[in-house]
Amino acid sequence: MKRAFHLSGAALFALIAATPAFAQDAAPATPEEAVATDIADPGDIIVTAQKRSENLQKVPAAISVVSGEQFEARGGVNVQSLQQLVPSLNFKESATTIDSSLFLRGVGTINFSIAAEPSVGFVVDGVTYARSGEAFGDLYDVERIEVLRGPQGTLFGKNSSAGVVNIVTRKPGDKFGGYVEGQATTDSEYKLKAAIDIPLGNGISSRFTGTYANFDGTVRNVTLNRTVNGYERYGVRGMIVAEATDALTFTLIGDWRRTNADCCAEVIGTVPVNNGLAGSLSGIKLAGDETREIRQNTLTKTRETSWGGSLQADLDVGSAGTLTSITAYRDYKNFGIRDGDFIDRVYTATGGNQLDDFGPQPSTTFTQEVRLASPGNQTVEYVLGGFYYKAKQERTFERDDIVCSATTLPPVSGLFPCAVGSSTLTFPSAVGNFGSTIENVAAYGNITFRATDWLRLIAGGRFTHDNISAFNVRAAATGAGPGLVGAAANYHLKTSQSDFSGKLGVQADVTDGLMAYATFSQGYKGPAFNVFFNQNDNQLAPIAAETSNAYEFGTKFKTADGSFTLNTAVFYAKYDHFQANSFVNLNGSVVTQLTDAGSVSTKGVEIESVIRPVRNFTINAGIAYTDAQIDKFNIPAGSPATATDRRGEQLPLAPTWKGNIGATWKIETGGFANVEIGSNISLTSDQVSSLQAGVTPGDLAVRRAITIDGYALVDANIALVDPNGVWRVNFIGRNLTDKSYASLITTGGPGGSYRYLLPRDVDRYFGVAVRFNY
Repeated sequence: MKRAFHLSGAALFALIAATPAFAQDAAPATPEEAVATDIADPGDIIVTAQKRSENLQKVPAAISVVSGEQFEARGGVNVQSLQQLVPSLNFKESATTIDSSLFLRGVGTINFSIAAEPSVGFVVDGVTYARSGEAFGDLYDVERIEVLRGPQGTLFGKNSSAGVVNIVTRKPGDKFGGYVEGQATTDSEYKLKAAIDIPLGNGISSRFTGTYANFDGTVRNVTLNRTVNGYERYGVRGMIVAEATDALTFTLIGDWRRTNADCCAEVIGTVPVNNGLAGSLSGIKLAGDETREIRQNTLTKTRETSWGGSLQADLDVGSAGTLTSITAYRDYKNFGIRDGDFIDRVYTATGGNQLDDFGPQPSTTFTQEVRLASPGNQTVEYVLGGFYYKAKQERTFERDDIVCSATTLPPVSGLFPCAVGSSTLTFPSAVGNFGSTIENVAAYGNITFRATDWLRLIAGGRFTHDNISAFNVRAAATGAGPGLVGAAANYHLKTSQSDFSGKLGVQADVTDGLMAYATFSQGYKGPAFNVFFNQNDNQLAPIAAETSNAYEFGTKFKTADGSFTLNTAVFYAKYDHFQANSFVNLNGSVVTQLTDAGSVSTKGVEIESVIRPVRNFTINAGIAYTDAQIDKFNIPAGSPATATDRRGEQLPLAPTWKGNIGATWKIETGGFANVEIGSNISLTSDQVSSLQAGVTPGDLAVRRAITIDGYALVDANIALVDPNGVWRVNFIGRNLTDKSYASLITTGGPGGSYRYLLPRDVDRYFGVAVRFNY
């Protein structure tokens, strides 16, 4: 009833926010003329954010677009690099990629449960990726990246309650050709990628790409005498486009990739305060995010293999539009090993035990989508579709501890170390096998009605039905140890839920070049289970579905000559039953649990602009003000007695201010090479890392310790480019001011110290990329 009330009231909001047109050219006489006017103008950016090709300036939604050329010029190859170009986007890194996640407008899911899903959808060439971790491999052959901000449930479903990152890759050319590119940096990162277009016959074209990358890392493990937090990644991808008839086109895509990474070990950046474990970190300069050494006897690492394929069929059905079918299957395997004690040996001191985690997590996803999109520039435009989704995941997780109660060894750095043969040691351990199956069926539609030459009305909705099952079978621990529950588990859980999410809006052409819109949209993310290694009898109830109501008012302006573009958005969104992780202490080890955290809201303003004051000189700028906070807080079961209501606190990883400004200057020298100069400055204000259980609003010291200070990053590049387009040499500089910063700070380090995750660009480095086209 509450969601229906919001939906019924949205029509009034949309009509009040609409502005009548002051001037409007006559509508194009034919659809062909409309296409030429709306899509084919030079400098236009074409997007598929509404599952049809449209001019970005005509789409009534907040969308950031980064071209493949922009992305590659900075040396970017993955989503982590994208957050410096899109102010509303944040990336949460973790020790393994399966626990990493994306945030938009301050909203995202920090989640370690195997029976819950992300809040920001990740879509590649029309295929939804079920797990966040699968999205964080290298991106290659990118044509453009579209970041859709705010709930996108009508067209993209339940994994998009905070937004969508939509990747569109390059299509095959109709002639034989390709490129080879190599890149090397001063901190020993090496990349190689290549692509080739091969015509296969009349109306059939193909493109094949391959990548390889290797990086030593940024942190030194003094115990293992090696640099860590690096990776080795390689993969291949192929696309075949076949025009079977004038009306029917098939697109077949397949990809395979593998990652071997010793990432991401967390550095201990502060001195332990609760006991004498400081000696376990002797010799390491503990300097917060400037710490570059660790003492860990277990190599934290991840092995991943991912592959998948999709078949898309597009049929022109005349005046009804285009009928599209996308069938996709993906297989993703992750094997992780983690040092959970952050020290290199066991001691008798409290907190001086060892804790190592490891195990595989395979998953598969099948999706089928069928939709019908009407031709553009009609009195009534529509997208109607159906969607089926089935994701299965399973994890075998082992936690091994070493606990010492007595030793005969002499003290080292004030601590009493333990070793086999000279100490009283126990080796408690437990193994769990848990998993989930999430099945989703949906029907959706979005309709735009052209009421007049200047006014369009929008309505849409999505009916969703979820079936979720989960299990957890865990043997009893062989003894007492940090992070272990003694009891065995044998849980088999099921739940289901249906939901209707609506959308209403209005769009007006205020003047030539200026469009204004107002929308109300509802988001939905299905119920979940708190399925993790240490799940207990009190954690069997399903976590309620997360729902949202979002209001957005925006304008899009572009001058007739395309020299100036200004897009703005004002937004407010309320999320009920917000699914979030909380942290609790289990036998001396910090563990997490998924909870219904309560209600949160996010509101703010976003401004993006492109300025071309003269030919070959472009400025891109964007800024976002976001106020994302907790409105109602549910204290998780099992929290410490000090845990209190958190209302009014800032959401994790939601900086109040975030912005960037970049410039590109192309100089035509008339000589053997042209010159391209690029730069980008990104700014981020303070942001808190997590909602730590037991951190009261008055505990300012702890809250301050887990706050990431604001920072600015400066990047630049200068390229020499062959005027005939045969070769390009690009010199890259990242983090030119050598600004050290953390991507995450959490409690739970040895002796009450703090753990810091360091991003790839934590230190300044330079590189060169050489490309040959043929």
